[in-house]
Amino acid sequence: MQKQLALVFTGHDLADGGLTVLKILKEKDVKGSFFLTGDFLRTSKFRSVVKEIKRNKNYLSAHSDKHLLFSDWGNRQGLLVTKDSFIQDLEMNFRELEKLGFRTDNKYFIPSYEWYNQEIVTWSEQMGYVPINYTPGLRTAADYSYPEMGKRYLSSDDIEKGLWEQNKKLNGLNGFIILIHMGTDSRRKDKFYHRLGKIIDKLKKEEYQFVDIRELLQ
Repeated sequence: MQKQLALVFTGHDLADGGLTVLKILKEKDVKGSFFLTGDFLRTSKFRSVVKEIKRNKNYLSAHSDKHLLFSDWGNRQGLLVTKDSFIQDLEMNFRELEKLGFRTDNKYFIPSYEWYNQEIVTWSEQMGYVPINYTPGLRTAADYSYPEMGKRYLSSDDIEKGLWEQNKKLNGLNGFIILIHMGTDSRRKDKFYHRLGKIIDKLKKEEYQFVDIRELLQ
């Protein structure tokens, strides 16, 4: 059986790695799935990244219009948005995508901060959308952290080590959604996205197939 995984990338107010990521994906002949906020799409300095996503026919969908935190960090069931404000936020994000010609079959989206609850899932489904998240067990999403965050900081060495440790397990990374951020704080010097090419090469040698999120979840 073919081993498959999806590389997903999110972006809001930072995109220092955007063109680097897209260049690597193109060189390696791999499609990524991108999830960007409405604010990202409206920011003129990020326009080259969006154009390159479109030019290379990568999947692009929503990540919240304003990058709202939908539920409480300390109490996940505690909602921080009303149903109306959630609907308005998500619709605004999809409208920005539609303006740029991206709204055809992009029903999947990643809620901002990758933190949400059942209520958000229900509201999304009522709108015809499907919230998704990265696969638990990996720490690639911690590539946003920087040393000044203390114990919450995770170096790229540690993130990559966790990736390969997961790969050694029974089913490896088959079926995994691996999330990497398009841009990170300037205080983080060891940008994880610089390792993307090497990681893709190694996974290809292990016969992984890289698919976009639609193919992985179908």
